[in-house]
Amino acid sequence: MSKTEIIIPASTSNLGASFDTCGLALSLYLRVEVEPMAHGFTIEPTGEGAEKVPRDESNLILRAALFAAQQQKRELPGARLRVDSQIPLSRGLGSSSSAIIAGLSIYEVLTGDKLSQQDFFDYALHFEGHGDNLAPSTLGGLVVAVVREYSDYAGTERKSLLAVKRHWPEEISLVVCIPEIEMETAKMRAVLPRMVTRADAIYNLQRGALLQAAIAEKQFGLINEALRDRLHQPYRSPLAPGLTEVLAMNDEVDSYPGLLGVAISGAGSSLIAFTEGDGAIIGQEMVRRMEACGVVATAREVEVDNRGRVVIEGTSV
Repeated sequence: MSKTEIIIPASTSNLGASFDTCGLALSLYLRVEVEPMAHGFTIEPTGEGAEKVPRDESNLILRAALFAAQQQKRELPGARLRVDSQIPLSRGLGSSSSAIIAGLSIYEVLTGDKLSQQDFFDYALHFEGHGDNLAPSTLGGLVVAVVREYSDYAGTERKSLLAVKRHWPEEISLVVCIPEIEMETAKMRAVLPRMVTRADAIYNLQRGALLQAAIAEKQFGLINEALRDRLHQPYRSPLAPGLTEVLAMNDEVDSYPGLLGVAISGAGSSLIAFTEGDGAIIGQEMVRRMEACGVVATAREVEVDNRGRVVIEGTSV
């Protein structure tokens, strides 16, 4: 018998104007220790949200593992899963995506069946439609992700994920402000308009492209403009106290040395700041603005994880 450790980074998506197109892997982790058993599963959660995590087959990690086995027509052996998470639930930091990726990785560990990247992402998309969270937590770094819809040979409508990883520049550090407010992605998506104007679409396309160019050419002063958005942040920020006030820091970057810009992380409620300066000072200001709106929040300086998921092969137990 042996045990294997699976490590999955958190993710932040949207990055301002790059709505549903790209994300970053972050140095907050979901860790799962897998110890094979003859049959059945036990789940032992610790860390963020442990009291809310199901311990039966409704657990998202286990559901993903069992789904992969079903699709691959393989029997899944049993296991004891020790799950420890640093990723807050329902805060826009990719907790669901990390769980799905962990589940698919568990399938690979228990069966020895290494999934192709296409199958891996196809199965992940069955549970989570946001490739801009799934891809960076799998591949690491800055990832541009495209969900492609197509019909297979049988005429069945299917989806696949196209992903391109880019290395994140070490000069830019990140600060995550995490309020004690949960926001459900489905509800936050429901507030978005079904139709947008041509002007707003062009506005976001320009700035989404600008972000990639600014990163590639190390013109980091352009990131502030690249994070500005008309498709989702103006509709989401009024729904929770403090979001609008923290986003206003985008217009005050000269007051905070090194600050490049601020964006809502995923659908919220967390916000993420990009900086070349003192992240602690910027984090304190983000928290101060939240507290002025009656919201308890914490700030954490994080790094971009350029590795993505890591599987540490088993040791004897």
